Amino acid sequence: MTPTAIVNTPGDTLNVRSTPNGEIVDILNDGTQVEISGDSVNIEGKIWTPIGTNRWVAENFLTIIDTAILAIPGAKIISTQTQEQIGGGLQVYQTKLIDNTGKIIHTVRCVSGRIGKQIPCDISGTQTPLPFGIYTFDAPGIVEEADGEFGGVWSAITPTFPTERAGLGVHYDPSAFLSISETGTSGCLATPTIEEREIMTTFILQYQPTHLIVQKPEN
Repeated sequence: MTPTAIVNTPGDTLNVRSTPNGEIVDILNDGTQVEISGDSVNIEGKIWTPIGTNRWVAENFLTIIDTAILAIPGAKIISTQTQEQIGGGLQVYQTKLIDNTGKIIHTVRCVSGRIGKQIPCDISGTQTPLPFGIYTFDAPGIVEEADGEFGGVWSAITPTFPTERAGLGVHYDPSAFLSISETGTSGCLATPTIEEREIMTTFILQYQPTHLIVQKPEN
């Protein structure tokens, strides 16, 4: 199956070149979907990826997304676990907010689970990150007010796969950069800053995403 990618150049365009690091022959807008047509090459430390005959782009501006995920109708949120850490040991989840045409509207950071409990688990009460998989929003386009650990916002989600985990949602984590026993979430997905909270909240209200996809690190 031909891999599908989305151009990820917030506020800018991506140059398409005739050869790796060659002449510019086209430009692509942020959010454009492309098909990867062959193997990438390394030229002087920079990775170039083909997206057609005599069409090459810099790989670091592409986000590869499973075509089955892109086929899910409606707006969606795709959150990918990374090796980056903040707040004394919380793994960052690079989280792409995608509209119903497949365009990436924003990318924010999220965290999930407590410090020292960063391996996803299906067992209830473990306070570990969300298990990898697809979740549905219980009320698309709704952000409820929730005080305390939830940072004033809450959007409930439900797993589409068997798991003991329940009571899950997307919210803001006021404790993300603290180093205490309660740093992080008890298992939800949370934005670590107020700015990212507002971006996430605005996206949910405006685009009404139906699905959250939590996935393993990209290869």
